[in-house]
Amino acid sequence: MATQGSLTSDSKPALAPVVTLARNVEAPDTLRLTAALQTTLEMEQLLQIFSDTLQEQVPHAGLTYRNNERHFVISVGQSGRHHCSYRLNLLGSELGEVALNRSKRFSEQELAHVEFFLCSLVYPLRNALLYREAVTAALRDPLTGVGNRGALEEHLMREVSLAQRHKAPLSLIAIDLDHFKQVNDRHGHSVGDCVLRTVARRMVDVLRSTDLAYRYGGEEFVILLNGTPLAGAQMVAERIREAVASLPCQCDGIEIPITISLGVASLADESGTALFDRADRALYSAKEQGRNRIEIDRV
Repeated sequence: MATQGSLTSDSKPALAPVVTLARNVEAPDTLRLTAALQTTLEMEQLLQIFSDTLQEQVPHAGLTYRNNERHFVISVGQSGRHHCSYRLNLLGSELGEVALNRSKRFSEQELAHVEFFLCSLVYPLRNALLYREAVTAALRDPLTGVGNRGALEEHLMREVSLAQRHKAPLSLIAIDLDHFKQVNDRHGHSVGDCVLRTVARRMVDVLRSTDLAYRYGGEEFVILLNGTPLAGAQMVAERIREAVASLPCQCDGIEIPITISLGVASLADESGTALFDRADRALYSAKEQGRNRIEIDRV
């Protein structure tokens, strides 16, 4: 059983949109929920608070939030046979869909309570979405769409910690475009930007969804491969090298052949900085030995 609804506000009220409860249903007290939702901007925490508070009025196995426009899904709890779902819209802006599920049907009174509680969620949810977008933008390179240097520094620390805790392999690939300065000097920076975007797209196309790509600065990129030992990282590096070199970049009607040099290293008993430095040294060894090649740093 799926019950669908929509909470929408196209005017500019001071409070959340009003939902009329079913006849003879007493409006629940949402003051505690409203106060709790204002304590965080983290999406996962916000939805957990909403689900935990709603449990007292409408017991449920789990909650799923889906935002197709921003391409992500967050689940709290477990799945169930029956569900009710609501698309949330505030001032003409789509906020996504919230669905509750459990093993038995939801009563009309419970659905009325869900709708009333959702009125307290819409503004905190909008704020959490804006915060999420701001954080994401701060960690993304605006030219290529991959992570930036700040994201690399943050994620490298996290991935090294996880790898060491679980005794799992972690590898890093440092990449530099060959003779990129000549592209800018000969064709201009707009063409150079086009080349960087093309190279980034070709790299991402051959990576797994769990692999992480970053623009470190200028024409240098970094790939983090969690769960990947040195031999596997070398294979990935070769796929990236071939993907970039196989076809010229098409920019402003100009065909520009591009190659890259790559350095590969896998985590030993060391810091993330040490891992990066070893891959970077291997990269410059590849450039010194003729470019368009891969060099491996073996501990």
